[in-house]
Parts: sequence; C-alpha cells; structure tokens
Amino acid sequence: MNRAMQTLPSGIALRPFGELPDLDLDFADLDRPRLVTDLLARCAADAEFWWAQPVAVRSAALLRLVAITDGIQALSFTARCPTCAEAFEFELQLAALVAVAGEREPIRVSLGQDTDVVLRRPTGDDLRRWRSAHPATRAEARRLMLDSLLLEGRVRPEDEARLSSAVAASDPLVALSVACDCPACGDASEVPVDLDDTALARLAARQGALLREVHCLASRYGWSEAQVMALPPARRARYLALIEAS
Repeated sequence: MNRAMQTLPSGIALRPFGELPDLDLDFADLDRPRLVTDLLARCAADAEFWWAQPVAVRSAALLRLVAITDGIQALSFTARCPTCAEAFEFELQLAALVAVAGEREPIRVSLGQDTDVVLRRPTGDDLRRWRSAHPATRAEARRLMLDSLLLEGRVRPEDEARLSSAVAASDPLVALSVACDCPACGDASEVPVDLDDTALARLAARQGALLREVHCLASRYGWSEAQVMALPPARRARYLALIEAS
C-alpha cells in the first residue's frame, strides 16, 4: 500500500482498525459526526484533533483506514440505469479520492459587481454544532451553515443557494456524484456516492467478523476476549481453519 494512503497530512500514522478497543465502537450510533470522530480517534491522534479537521480530511482519513484495514486500493459500487433499469458496477480508486482532500484554503465566490464572499471550509466541529442546533427546515439549516462559515462579505437570501453549492463543490468527497455510462444502453447518468457511509459499512463488517472470530475461538478453547484479540490475525486464522476442519 502506498505510504501516502497510510499517513495523514500532519504526519500522524493511522493503524488498521481491528484491535480490542475497536470492538466497543457502536456503529449503530445515529450521530455520524460523533461516530466518525470516535472511530478515527481510536486509530490515530485524539478526538479534539479530528473535530478540528476539515470534513473532507475526515472523509479521506476514513478511506485511508478502509484501505489499510481491508488491504484494498479501490471501492466497488453497484448502480442501476434510470433509463433501462440495468444494474452495473463501477470502481473508484482510493488513492485518487484521497488526493482531492488536501485543500484547506478558504472558498471565494464571486457574485458579480465586485462582490465576493469568502467562506472557510467546514470542520467536524461545525457538523457537531449544526447537528446540535436542530434547524427546523432545510432553508434554516443552510442559513446556519453559511453564517457560521462566513469570513468576508455578506450572505444575502438570493445568494444562499449559489454559496451552498460552492461549498459542496469545493469538497467533492462530501457531495460526490460519479458520471457513469450504462454498459447496456449507453445512456449517461449521475450516481451519488456516500463515501463516509460506504467506509463505515466496511469497517462495521470488519468489527462483526472480529466478533465472530472471538465467539468461535472463545467457545472452542475457553479463551477470554482479550486473549483471542492478542493473537496475531494470521494465527487466529489458522486456529479457525483447524476448527473448521475438525
């Protein structure tokens, strides 16, 4: 695996997901900003570090974590053509996705007539504050977001949609759509991809597999959870193979 896929921009190394403390993580937590923070804090740095990171950096770190945990270089997806309803698959290279997440400069939007608005990039802390504010409507949520990110200029109601789109476009990992041509009919379509959700699902599956390994080995040999997890993965696999063969 490319070293760039293992190291954060700050030089903090991620460890693969799958140690004893990782079994406590609750992937059913509906507070996704908190879940992502807790997950990343187990594998590198601490929670406050991750709350302070731009949203795209957090997403890129999740993708790096999947790469080093599962030993993969691409994610596979299935979509359905809206024209002919044919299902098809496509892949996204993890290294290419991670490469677009390093931008930290403010977002400058020109609104014409020498009117510019400058917005900072949203962080994990912003996600936490926006969620705790419980905006009643989508419009209220958008206004809250823009007001909290504003560095220069003024947010007018007629500019809110454009500014919101500029924020989304500046962080492609957060609002990713993939242009796909259907292999059956050739029609083009935009497929939305939730990278955070995809990464969390893979890591949750890894946790489930570990719990099954612990259950199997503890049931057969009487080992504690800690004793099972202390075994190197390759040796656990050999014991599991022996149980399967017996």
